[in-house]
Amino acid sequence: MAAPPHAFRVDAQSIAYAGFRREGEVYAVGETAETPLPSDTFHEGLLGGPPRDAERFRAAVAELVGGLSHPPREASLVLPDAWLRVAFADLAAPPDGGDEVLRWKLKRLVPFRVDELRLTAQSLTPLPQQPDDEPYRVLLGFAGEALLAQIEDAFAAAGVRLGRITSASLALVSALARRLSDDTLTAVALVEDGGYALAFVRGGEPVLHRYKALAGGMPEGARDGLVLRDLRLTRGFLAEQVPGMPIGRALVAAPGPERGPWSERLAQALDAPAEAVGRDHLPPLDAAVPRTDWNRLAPLLGAVAREVA
Repeated sequence: MAAPPHAFRVDAQSIAYAGFRREGEVYAVGETAETPLPSDTFHEGLLGGPPRDAERFRAAVAELVGGLSHPPREASLVLPDAWLRVAFADLAAPPDGGDEVLRWKLKRLVPFRVDELRLTAQSLTPLPQQPDDEPYRVLLGFAGEALLAQIEDAFAAAGVRLGRITSASLALVSALARRLSDDTLTAVALVEDGGYALAFVRGGEPVLHRYKALAGGMPEGARDGLVLRDLRLTRGFLAEQVPGMPIGRALVAAPGPERGPWSERLAQALDAPAEAVGRDHLPPLDAAVPRTDWNRLAPLLGAVAREVA
C-alpha cells in the first residue's frame, strides 16, 4: 500500500512538515511548514533523548499542525540519523515477527541498553559470501523507546497518527530509489548538523551503513582530515566485507555551502565520481517545485514515495 502523502521531520532544531500530491508518477509539493525549537528541547545522548518538557514539546507540535490548512490524520516521520541508527545482522532463520533473537543479535553489535530500544527489522538480499549457517540478512533499525513514545504521543494529541518512522538517510535512499536499482554500488551521503550518514546501496538495498558524529567547533582543516580518514577506513572495510563490488558513484545531500567540499571528499576518498543530489536524481517532480535544499526536502519525499507492506 502507498504511504500517506504527508511527512514530518523532527530534530533538535525544528519540526518540519511537507505534504505531497501524486499524479501518476509525478509528485507535486503541496503545503510545507516549519517551526523552530529551543536548543534545550531534547535531552542529549548518543541516541538523543526524550523532550525535557513533554508539555512544551506537545504545544510546539500542536502549533505546527494547527497552522496547516489541511492537517493530516496520518503521516510518516523522519528522524536524524543520530537518533535512529541501523545495523546489519546474519540470521539462521528468517525473522518471524518476534524480536528476542534480533535483540540478542543487536546486543552483540551496539553499545546501548537494548532493552530500552525500539527495534525493527527489514529482510535484505543475502550477500554472495553469506555464512552457510546464517543465510538470512536483515537491516535492524533502533531508537530510544522513550524518545519515540513521547514524539508519538505529542502528534497523537494533535490528531496525527504516525506510521512509518525512518532515519533521514534511509528516507533519502528511498527518494533516490530509481537511481539505485541497478547492480552498481552507490555511496549515498547525508550531511546533518553534528555528523553525517553514509550508505552503500546496491539494487536499491543498503549493503553497508554507518553514522559518524563530528565534534562542533573543530577547525575546518582538522575536520576535513578526519572525514577523509574515516571515509577511507570505511572504503577499506567495505572491500573486506563485500569483495569484488567496486563503488560506481557517490551522491551527497548537504547544506548549500558544503555540497562542493563534500563531493570532493567523497570523490577523493572513495575513488568514484561524486555529485550533489538534485531534482534530477529524485522521483519526477512537478515543474512548479522551486529550487530548494534537497537535503531537507528529499528525505521527506522519500518517506512518502515508498510503498509499505
